[in-house]
Amino acid sequence: MAEASKDSASYFATAILPLYHGPLVKINIKPSNHEYTISKRLLCEESPVFSAMFEGQFKESQEMIADLEEMEGVISVRSVQTLIQWLYLRVVNFHIEDPGEHITAAMELVRLADKYNIAGLETKMAQYIKEIIIANPHPEANDLLPPVNPNTYWIDREHIISATYLRREHPVRQTLAAASVAGYLRSHDYKFSEETQEYPSFGADLLLEVGSALDRPRSMPAGNFEDPISGKILELDRGSPDLL
Repeated sequence: MAEASKDSASYFATAILPLYHGPLVKINIKPSNHEYTISKRLLCEESPVFSAMFEGQFKESQEMIADLEEMEGVISVRSVQTLIQWLYLRVVNFHIEDPGEHITAAMELVRLADKYNIAGLETKMAQYIKEIIIANPHPEANDLLPPVNPNTYWIDREHIISATYLRREHPVRQTLAAASVAGYLRSHDYKFSEETQEYPSFGADLLLEVGSALDRPRSMPAGNFEDPISGKILELDRGSPDLL
């Protein structure tokens, strides 16, 4: 008998549905004491770290409660709630209007998933951040004065630093570096020039993305390059005024 495909009803009924039922465990966020109840099988199936906690010899396996200490940029009520939403529904909805805070929330979520070795969010969050950047251009930009640095208005220093804690070649690290390519190539006053020196891993990511951008088929040796975020062809003009 042929094995059911992963998008079939039979696969869902036999392999996925049992993950949504008991036994249940609790996640408690300290010191705020926000507590969430979640399927043990679902959580342990997705995270080898939680699997070791709840199925190993740790106290969590006896009490069926895991205490998570809030950690800036990683563990928060928001990031844990969104992770649970992702585990059950495979969707991410932050309901945040400010694009910069939107990126902050995405960074928190991807670092939380990274901390507990939960796969599947890396590429999704990288694309998510890219879409935020594209959907929210520089507020003062116009056709007569396009920004020299078009992709980093909503990205800040903390986003750059946070990304350095992710593994090398992590899609989110690559996306933040790619967003910086246009400004780096076109501006004398590049927004994250200090960060490239203070955080060599970011500088290395940026150089890799610069090389990739200049090697794209639509990039021209005469002084044009294809922006890796928007796909637009931009000129290598470092004499234009920049909009931060």
